[in-house]
Amino acid sequence: MNRRDIALTEHPVLNRRFIRLQAVLHLYAFYVCKQANYDWALDQIRANFIPDVFADPPADKVQLAQEEKQALALFASSVIPSSAPSAVIATPSRLVSVAVTRALASYENELAQDTRRLKEGLTGTVVKINQACVRIWQLLVEWAYIAKKQTERPKLSQQYERSVSVCLSHSHMLQHLQNDGVLAKLVQQEAAGWSNHLPMVESWYNQFVKKDPAVQRYLVHSITPAQDQQLVAFLIENIIFHEEVIQSFFNDLDLRWATHKRIVKKLVHQGLPCCIKNSEQCSNLSVLGLAAHWEPEQRFYTDLVQRTLQRDEVLEALIAQKAKNWAVDRIMLLDKTIIKLALCEMLYFAEIPIKVSMNEYIDLSKIYSMPKSSQFVNGLLDAVAATLHQGDSHKA
Repeated sequence: MNRRDIALTEHPVLNRRFIRLQAVLHLYAFYVCKQANYDWALDQIRANFIPDVFADPPADKVQLAQEEKQALALFASSVIPSSAPSAVIATPSRLVSVAVTRALASYENELAQDTRRLKEGLTGTVVKINQACVRIWQLLVEWAYIAKKQTERPKLSQQYERSVSVCLSHSHMLQHLQNDGVLAKLVQQEAAGWSNHLPMVESWYNQFVKKDPAVQRYLVHSITPAQDQQLVAFLIENIIFHEEVIQSFFNDLDLRWATHKRIVKKLVHQGLPCCIKNSEQCSNLSVLGLAAHWEPEQRFYTDLVQRTLQRDEVLEALIAQKAKNWAVDRIMLLDKTIIKLALCEMLYFAEIPIKVSMNEYIDLSKIYSMPKSSQFVNGLLDAVAATLHQGDSHKA
């Protein structure tokens, strides 16, 4: 019979809220790095004007202090045009020019790299999610292989171990995964194998799978498709996504596992009905992650962060205008990041209703920021929304 590929996911699972959260996290990290690079550049400039205690004749400390002040002002005005001094700066000395030029080149290089990482942020997230999906399916395959190996043990004293392992070794779903060349290729492609952790994998099997009383319900040599599905679903839900030591392993691989695991679990579970439904029609199973389904989400993420960066000064000024009794530099960076993304959507994404954008980012501030942040975010966005409704501005 001709091969038919079974896709474990047929619909996109990265909803707009998840994309907005990724934009908040990555843009927040970008702003933190940007400020750190700016401070580092200032330190590099200051290092050029430290008096040399061994100089002969001694360095002129007053002149060095003046040149340092001039260099810092020139650098700040180059990076932040609005910070340019009102008074005319004297022609800089060669030392000042070299210090500012080097610091500026280093700062712009770091900024360009951080901008690239920001724009590729969702791609990195998808890679992590894909790796986790493939790694979980391969973990089930490894457990099935261990089960088969244990059923072949000849000792009578191990009869109980053999019977407990029969259910996994006779699982049609796991056999399909085990025999599927596409999964093996994905394991290699995503670097999601367990070859370096086999003792740990076998330990998990002996500790969690074999000793779980619920697994005993499947101690039969021939399990039905429904039982097969229930067994694999149980292993995924009640062991892989439940046992702390296994979750700790995935958390070490992905620092944002707490956010990503909900998506991973959904992707892995979506494959179960498809595999059962088609188990009699094909001899190979093709595991597809997010790659074929996330293009619209990628476009939305890219447009959102690019437009926010392009209009950063406009959004900063709008926040300053609407944040009554609050200096912009007193607003928490996370809150400001949430507000900028929300304002960007409200002003420049005509296809998204203003109220939808407001509610999404207010909810994010409730979950991820300080307790009272959502009130501040809500009040500021309401003030902007009122202006939009009055016709003083419009979506571009």
